Amino acid sequence: MMKYNQSASSSRTASIIALCLLLLSVQLSYAKLSIIPQKVPSSLNLQTVPRGGGWGAKAKVATVASSSPSKSTAKQQSSSAITEGLKNTLASGLAAACSKTILAPFDTLKTVQQHVSGGKSLGLLEATRQVVSRPGGILNLYAGLGVAALGSMPSVGLYFGVYSYCKKTIGETLQTTFGSMRGDTEHPAVCSDRTLQTLTIIASAAIGNTVASFSRVPYEVVKQSLQTGQYSSTLQAASTMWRDGGMRSFFPLGGVSIQMVRDIPYAIFTLLSYEFIKENWVLKRTEEDPSKRWFFDMVAGATAGGIGSYLTNPMDVIKTRLQTTGGSSKYGGSIVKCAAVVLEEGGPTAFLRGSVPRLMHKIPANGCFFVFYEFFRRALHVE
Repeated sequence: MMKYNQSASSSRTASIIALCLLLLSVQLSYAKLSIIPQKVPSSLNLQTVPRGGGWGAKAKVATVASSSPSKSTAKQQSSSAITEGLKNTLASGLAAACSKTILAPFDTLKTVQQHVSGGKSLGLLEATRQVVSRPGGILNLYAGLGVAALGSMPSVGLYFGVYSYCKKTIGETLQTTFGSMRGDTEHPAVCSDRTLQTLTIIASAAIGNTVASFSRVPYEVVKQSLQTGQYSSTLQAASTMWRDGGMRSFFPLGGVSIQMVRDIPYAIFTLLSYEFIKENWVLKRTEEDPSKRWFFDMVAGATAGGIGSYLTNPMDVIKTRLQTTGGSSKYGGSIVKCAAVVLEEGGPTAFLRGSVPRLMHKIPANGCFFVFYEFFRRALHVE
């Protein structure tokens, strides 16, 4: 009965979080429409104003802004990267909490499937029955939601904030050094802007995820312990883990390294796909009718998330094994040893365990995330 009450309390907490986020999004939407006036020069052709962050758009912005004083432009450029990074931190943090709340059950089922060892394999329905058979019933599908939603906000916010800052600074540096903005007529561009854009996204995603991985591990460890039924509440999990192993319990051997091994490739695959789809499909299809932008953002995010999730599922299986209770001692924190054991247990297909619920979680989760992310970006006037 106590476990049921704790699960119900966790569900109510998650509902309150979702409601607060919804009210905040409505407030930001009204703020965008009514509080902050939009000044548009009378001589400016609105068709030339870019509706995204494409590299082609930057050239148009440069021609419009060329009439402003050079000192003012220099100051704006020096502070815009930091400002956009902070705005992206807030936008992505709120978007992460929204998507986590909506799609928590699939994440729970994925973790339960991957936690099984000894050559066993749980089907989706069998995993569902195992979860709901615990005291608390169907509410166990939302186990760890509170720590996942609240924990994801700083980590995802930090990741996208650093990503946005690096993308702007690295991109401008590469363009002025090797690209079309070299300003040297005698020496043409070394690389095309498209190639430099790809390199910028890869480098920015890697840097952003490297920084964010350290903040992501503790809440991932607690969340997965709750999802596998080892503890009945976040408070019990945190207090027991601290009492048994101190800080090491939240940073198990191999936990940070496997988090980075999974998340950096995932971020690169996902963001490369998303930026490509956004620039070549979303912005073109919504140029004349921006009211449909949310739908195209959702499709682009879902597609990119599916690509990134499937390609990195083997690393996700190893991460789950290392970060759940007993995993670090069983495998000695070694990624290679853990991978060898998984391969011995079930062959190559063992690395695809949990891929179905993971895709069922990640595809709509990324769709929801990027819809909220782009909405909050527009509400916060991120360029």
